[in-house]
Amino acid sequence: MMQTEIASQTILAHLKSVSGDRNINRSTVSMGQIKLWLVPQKAEHDSDYDINQKYFEMLLRQSLSDLLEKGYIASSVHDSVEDGDARAFSLTQKGEKYIEELAMGYEEQ
Repeated sequence: MMQTEIASQTILAHLKSVSGDRNINRSTVSMGQIKLWLVPQKAEHDSDYDINQKYFEMLLRQSLSDLLEKGYIASSVHDSVEDGDARAFSLTQKGEKYIEELAMGYEEQ
């Protein structure tokens, strides 16, 4: 079973932190940057470690699709997620509000 909720929250949290950086133009990030947030990186000298790339690519595509569908993120390209690294994503106001609600829920626990 894919952990899209965890991946989605990770993406939103990173976009929120990037949007807080005043040096970045409205917090757009590339698909490549989002992959770095989600896909474990193999150490340069660790040839025995096997990362299931297809799983993480599917997790990334599903999470981004869900976030776009819910309106929490916006995309520079309005086609499919497979458009590659040329596509940029940003957090919407609805996404920011959702993150704040999640944070308040965690603080209450």
